[in-house]
This record gives sequence, C-alpha cells and structure tokens, in this order.
Amino acid sequence: MSRNTSSAESTLRALADRTTNYDFTIWFWGDAIALDGLLDAAEALDDVRYYEHAARFIRAWAKDSPTWVDHLTPGRALLRVSSREGGALLDRAVVLADQLLERSPRSAGAPLYRPDIPQYRHAVWVDSIYHVPPFLAELGNVLSDPRYHEFALAEWRAHTQLLGDPGRGPFLGHSFDTGQRLLHGYGWARGVGWALYGMVETLTLLPDSTPGYQEAKAEALTLAQAVVETQDSTGFWHTLIHDHEAYLESSTASFFAAALDLGVSCGLLPREYAEHADRAWVATHSRVNEAGEFWGVSACTYAGQSDVDDVTMYRTLPTEVNVWGQGSALRAAAQRCVVERVGLAS
Repeated sequence: MSRNTSSAESTLRALADRTTNYDFTIWFWGDAIALDGLLDAAEALDDVRYYEHAARFIRAWAKDSPTWVDHLTPGRALLRVSSREGGALLDRAVVLADQLLERSPRSAGAPLYRPDIPQYRHAVWVDSIYHVPPFLAELGNVLSDPRYHEFALAEWRAHTQLLGDPGRGPFLGHSFDTGQRLLHGYGWARGVGWALYGMVETLTLLPDSTPGYQEAKAEALTLAQAVVETQDSTGFWHTLIHDHEAYLESSTASFFAAALDLGVSCGLLPREYAEHADRAWVATHSRVNEAGEFWGVSACTYAGQSDVDDVTMYRTLPTEVNVWGQGSALRAAAQRCVVERVGLAS
C-alpha cells in the first residue's frame, strides 16, 4: 500500500476547524488530546488560529487555584505554550506536577486523581498514561531535572502494574478499583490507544539512560505487537480489542495510527508496523466528513458504573462525534503529514 493514500494536510485542517467549536473552560477526559492536536495542527499547517484557540484556555486555567479536575490538565500542551509565552506558565506546570506527584492520594502504589467523587475515589485510569508520563518527561527536559524523567516512568509503572492482567493477555483494563480490587474493561481498545500513545510519546521524550527506560521500552513493544496482531482487515480495531463480537470503532484507528506512525518515525517501533499504520490512517480518513467531523466514536465510557455487565456496556455504547475523537484524529492526521512529507522528500 502506498504511504501517500490521501492528503493528510486537508484532513487535518478540516478536523482542526471543527475542533475549534469546542469550549475547554473546565477540563474533561478528552480535552488534553484535543488541545495537543490543535497545537500539532498549528505547527503542521503554520496556522496561528489553532494555537490561539488552545492557548487561551491554558492561560485562563493558569489564573485559577488548583482543583481536583487539574489531573486532566493538558500538561504537554501547557509546556508547549509556555515555551512561547514565558515563565508564569512554567511555574504553574511545576505546581501541577507537585499536585500529581505529592498531593494526590495513593493506593497500591498508584495515584487516585478523583478522591472527591465517591464512585471514583479508589479508581486508577488507563487514560492517565497519556496525560501524566509524557508531561513529566517533558518537564524534566525543560527544567533539566532528571528526577522528573524517573517520575514519568514510575507513574507509568504504577498504572500498568494494576491495569494489566497477565492471565488474560498483554492488554490493559480501563480502570482498576483499588478498594474493591476489581479490574474493569479489560481490552477496551481506546484505553489501549491512550496507553500506547502515552508510552511511545514518553519514550521519545526521555533519555535512554533514564533508569528503567529499557524495561519500559520492552513493555511498549509488547503492547504494540499485540495491537498490530488484532487489527481488523478494515484497518479498524474492535472496541473491545480481543472481542470479535464487539463493533469496529473509529477512535481505535486514530489512536493507533498516531501511535504507530510516531513510534515508527522515531525508530522505537519496527518498520514493518508502518503497514498497519497505513491501514489505520485509511480507516481514520474514511470517517472524517467534509465538515471535519470524525464520526463513529464511542460515547463517554464510565468503567464500572453501568447498570449492565462490562462486556455488554462496551459492546452497546452509542457512537457520536466528540472531543476525544477529534483530538485523536488530529494527532493521527498530524503524524500522517510527517509521513507524507518524508515520502515526498524521498
């Protein structure tokens, strides 16, 4: 398959235009990847509008006192904006890191980011592997402080040691309740996408001399291998990645397209994974309409909080256009722009 199957640039612009319709005044689960994607689009397309839409919410957040919602702060985006706008935002990034590392309660070695919500006070979430380790890794680079590099890998391990289930396979669960000792949503494909992208991005930011780097890289490679082995012939993955009766869901393709393209381009993942990234990109592109809406994305997914069993809940979730879908598609399209430009240059 050719690596230039479509124009990622035009798709990226359409997605970014649509994503600027979203408001990010209060952080939610999908906001970080949307802001990351808008900053990617601003750089790839040299269009300051997308930067300004993302940056204004970060500037506003920086004026407020910390809250428990801050664990969803787009940390890498905060550092990217800080690199252009000065020290006050960097100071807030250090405060955010302190909240994540020191002020959040912990159980079984992992942080509990929402102790203020009764049903989630004991929960550890797979999405956090995207939010936290890359932020800490980059903060270590900005501050020239290797402690944050080690913190990044420590938080990665704290999550995967609870969210894995070696008896069932190499994938991760959606959440782990440290109070009840229950794993929910094993193999939730978007969650695996959150994790794999977070792992790959973290590794691209860390010196390979960081203690534990090689072990973390081996873990990411094992997960990536399992992901490519379960890709459907359509280029998508099932919303429960190991369950062929679960439907094929859009954000599975966008998350894995982004992660695989990034990993291959940085030399972290084998070159042969490029073919899987190609198919995932074609699948992603097929579900972006002319209005820049990435459709077919499963709706908000609350692990362990449904009135039906986990498997039924994941199999029957409705799909829609939403902010985490837009964000993952933006990141996939931005990575594909890199692939297309390298292909043209060669």
